[in-house]
Amino acid sequence: MIRTIGVADRETLEQNLKRLKLRHIRDTLDDINEVALEEEPSYLDFLAYIVQEEVTGRETTQRQRRLKAARFPAWHTLDDFDFSYQTSVSQQTIRDLATLEFITKRENLIFLGPPGVGKSHLGIALGIEAVNAGYHVLFITMDDLTTKMYASLADGSLSQYMRALLRNDLIILDEVGYLTLDKTASDHLFQLISRAYENVSLIVTSNLDFSEWGTLFTSPGTAAALLDRLLHHAHVITLRGDSYRIRNRLVPPHVSQVKEG
Repeated sequence: MIRTIGVADRETLEQNLKRLKLRHIRDTLDDINEVALEEEPSYLDFLAYIVQEEVTGRETTQRQRRLKAARFPAWHTLDDFDFSYQTSVSQQTIRDLATLEFITKRENLIFLGPPGVGKSHLGIALGIEAVNAGYHVLFITMDDLTTKMYASLADGSLSQYMRALLRNDLIILDEVGYLTLDKTASDHLFQLISRAYENVSLIVTSNLDFSEWGTLFTSPGTAAALLDRLLHHAHVITLRGDSYRIRNRLVPPHVSQVKEG
């Protein structure tokens, strides 16, 4: 039986909204009431409006949580990337990758090139696109990954840490090549790549060509097996040219404003 509509009691209304976990409606109750008074929508239209407001609010909150969980070290977007300076990569290629089909297909993306050419910038920018699309993303450097693996190994939580990593849709592993790995770290990285294979997409940035990856591991066989899995379903993009950071220092600010890569 449908009850008749009585006079709204503000305190009771807020308590009921809290009970139903409709936080965004509760937080914007005055604004919503003002819209109703000004526009005088039909009851159905007004109901649709407040439901959409709650949905939009929740999506915004969830996006903010995913951004925080991603741990991006800086805010870099594709619109910030200077394709006129970094001409070794096609803007259309990157825009195609920004459709995120590679995540849907559980494919990997590898950026190779010397320091400062924009590898991390592109990795972060695509990661932000993925967060905006609703994916769970984690950005981590090779150094930080190794440190956290050793810490979790020491306290017996390595399995839990691995599971937490693999709950992401996309892992951005930055700066592979600056750190030589001992046998323990090599084995754990191989385990991560193996478990991510065809389950979780990876974006990897490295200053080394694949022919040099054998120098990172105690066993060349481990490097070969890791690359076999990493490259099976992968897009490889090699960036060339001078460092954005060096260019920023060489060119006076009043002459050129170049975004850091």
